[in-house]
Amino acid sequence: MGQIRDLLSGPRRQLARNGFARSQTRRVDGQLAVRAPVPGWLSGLIERFRQRNLSAAEKTLNAYDRGVREVERGSYAAAIRHFTEALSAAPESNKLYHHRADAFALNDRHREAIIDYDVAVRLAPGYPDTYLDRGNSRYALGDLVDAIKDFSEAIRLKPNWGEAYANRAVAYAERGDQDKSERDAATARTLGVGEIRLEEMLSAARSNLEPEAT
Repeated sequence: MGQIRDLLSGPRRQLARNGFARSQTRRVDGQLAVRAPVPGWLSGLIERFRQRNLSAAEKTLNAYDRGVREVERGSYAAAIRHFTEALSAAPESNKLYHHRADAFALNDRHREAIIDYDVAVRLAPGYPDTYLDRGNSRYALGDLVDAIKDFSEAIRLKPNWGEAYANRAVAYAERGDQDKSERDAATARTLGVGEIRLEEMLSAARSNLEPEAT
């Protein structure tokens, strides 16, 4: 189990895929010939046989990889299933909880996302990304007070994180605390956050304070 946690405890893995299947070839009388594609039913049978011979760690990592691929495709419900499968074998992996929480959030299931972020925080309280992402889900639910607390903790753990300052600036703006919002926005700019995107976010937040036209 420790090996699985170690493999999953680093930065999120980036999967490089070219989107093309590799052609299979064989030699016929010294010449290369294209091998006929494997029928779907046979491919599935081969995969099931291969899975039976994998170690628990390999199965967990395979489930994790499938979850990441489904997130990249925008298939968030499928990603949640794969991360859940991986968690059944590695229930102490903060990264797996974080990944599943992200998939919940991307699927607009923010309450479930927060539950998983809470577990990830308990398992790895010093990881700033979890606070930022949990703050985003809390912001999406309109919980500005706790969102600001999470963004503040992310900043405490990673003081030069422009994105955390930008997100807190937006939350302050929507709460009506313009002085704090402007200070955070200024810090975010000095830390490299794009001016155009930041202003779009701040304008949208401020518009929520304006009274509706009669």
